[in-house]
Order: sequence, then C-alpha cells, then structure tokens
Amino acid sequence: MTALSEGQQWSAKDQNFPPAFLKFLEENEIDPTIYGQSVNLPRYIRINPTLDEKEIVGELKKELNTDIWEVPGVPGFYGLDGTIKIASSALYKAGKVFGIDLSSGLAVYALDVRPDDHILDLCCAPGAKLCMIADSLGKDGSGTVTGVDISEHRAATCRSLLKKYKVFRARVFVHDGTTFNIHAPTVCVHPGRCVRKGGEKSHLKVGCSGPQVTEDAIVPEKAQKPFYAPRLLRDDPQHIHPDLLYDKYDKWGWDNFEKNFLNPDRINTITKLQKDLISRGWELLKSGGVLVYSTCSLSRKQNEEVIEWFIRNHQDCELQDIPHIEHLTYTKAKSHSDDIDLSKCARFEPLVSSTSGFFVARLKKK
Repeated sequence: MTALSEGQQWSAKDQNFPPAFLKFLEENEIDPTIYGQSVNLPRYIRINPTLDEKEIVGELKKELNTDIWEVPGVPGFYGLDGTIKIASSALYKAGKVFGIDLSSGLAVYALDVRPDDHILDLCCAPGAKLCMIADSLGKDGSGTVTGVDISEHRAATCRSLLKKYKVFRARVFVHDGTTFNIHAPTVCVHPGRCVRKGGEKSHLKVGCSGPQVTEDAIVPEKAQKPFYAPRLLRDDPQHIHPDLLYDKYDKWGWDNFEKNFLNPDRINTITKLQKDLISRGWELLKSGGVLVYSTCSLSRKQNEEVIEWFIRNHQDCELQDIPHIEHLTYTKAKSHSDDIDLSKCARFEPLVSSTSGFFVARLKKK
C-alpha cells in the first residue's frame, strides 16, 4: 500500500470525510486520496471470442467515436473512456461485445481454465464471469461451469446473459452458497462424445475425460433442479460422489457491501459470510483443484484477514502466484503476521491500477 505523507493525510481530512470513514480507511490501510480525487477510470469490455477481434474493435471505434486500447497481458480485453456508455451500442446489443470489469476478467484468468474443468462460482451474478468461464472452456472438452446466487432476481439476470451470448456449458442454481451441496455434473456436454443406448443419450460421462460415476454414487431423493440450464445439463441426476467434486472454484465478493461499511456490525457479518462461502467452496473442491478468492473491496477484513484465517485453518492449501497480471500495475498484499506471506495476493487500487478497487488470491488444494 502506498505510504501517506503527513500532507496527504491532512489533505484527506480537508475533504470533509466523516471521522468514522477516516478511521475505517486508517484501520484498513487504505489511501484516503483514493476517495478524495476525481478519477475517470476506464470502462472495460471483452470481445466475443467467436468473432474476429480486430474487426469488432474497428467497428466499435467507429460506432462510439472513441479510442479503444488493448489491455496488456489480458487477451480479449479492451479499455475505453469511462464516460462512454456501451448499453446503447448495436454491437453490444447483438452480443458481440461484453460489458465486464477488468477485475472480473482477472479472477477468471487466475483460474487457468482447462477444457475438461468443472468450475463452481458461488457468487455468479450478474453473469459476465459465467460467460467468460464458459468461453474459456472452449468447444472440444467436457468442462462445465455451475453458478450459484441466493437471489432469484440476480439469477434471472445471469440467465438472460447466458441466453444472449448463447452459452451452453453453464447452469445456474438459486441457493445459499454457504450450504450449496450439488456436485459437478455427470452428463456429457460434448454431443460427439456421448454414448447412446437404445437411441437415447447416456447421462453418464462415458467416453469423456474426467471422473466416472461408480456404483457408490448417491442420487438425492429431492435433487434441486437448476434455475437455468441448457438442454445437455438440464436433466443431470446430480450424483453426490467424491469423484464429482469441482476442479476450480471462483469466489467473488459481494459488489455493494461498501455502501454500509461505516457499520462495524455489517462488516463483521459480511466477513463471516465470506469465510463461510470460501469454506463451502473448499469442501466441494477436489484435491489438486484451484480456488480463486476475489472481492471488490480494499478492506483488510474482507481480504488479507480472510486469507490469513483460511491458511491457518487449512493445512491442505498452498498460496500461488496469480497468472496474467505481470503486465499490470498492482500492489502486493502484506500480512500483519510474521508466519504468513501474502505477497502472492494482489490489490488493485484505482489511483495505482486505473481499475475499480479489488483484491485477488489463488489457492491450490493439496
């Protein structure tokens, strides 16, 4: 975190920030000038990977009459002036461009998605990450992405986005992420690899890479149907089996929590929620799998303290470097404990990184 001079501290106080706000910033080692300066952060977009990227960028520049630049080291991502509205763009409406923050994109890239991975996202709304994960799986593997959100309204937003961009590898459940217990799907999502029996497609992953369903698999008596799923995932029997855990888990923080950050009880409640979510995701993650923890907050309680707590309570985890960020400007996280090194975790701050504030960590399950 950038150190503050005495002059900078007084400058922050001159902004007439409430004392409770300044105390919060100090306790979390957040530079007050982040909030004391007017910063025009770029807007970020992702080009639909099924299309000609250069062609779409050229069309978009012409349509919006603005400069568009490629984000270094982050394939498919571009920045443009933050005042530009893309919702009215014909290319956006046609599903050729995604509106997605760079922080979401980096969280997905940190997963290092492989074609046969089964990925779980316990905070999936509004759905842009689900689309990006599904795109990252490609067309030739058997991988899937399962999204979970506690709000039916937000899940409906995800469904609309998945339909708009014709994503068929993703399913969405309306469920409390802290108690979600549906394992990775057992159906084959690649039609060319499914075995037919008597003219019907098998629901088992016969012929696909990845775990096979064995006789000791359990089928819940009242399996919860997805809120939304494409045809190939709609009728999954939802076996509960240790070989059907997830390969990757993306834990994304609650975007609007900071509107109540002056309330200590609210912070403590959300911190507990974050710990419950990351713990549930870890239980559903197979050995050798990867968990990416990311929040849209710069609060130490939400970030460093959660990761420190998690490392202390899970001897089977390994903190790893985050891929695809070496070309970006960010701050290495710091621990207040001598026995834990958090330098592999990254903090992105508006004034430093020209992004919205967020934190990301990558953990591997041994």
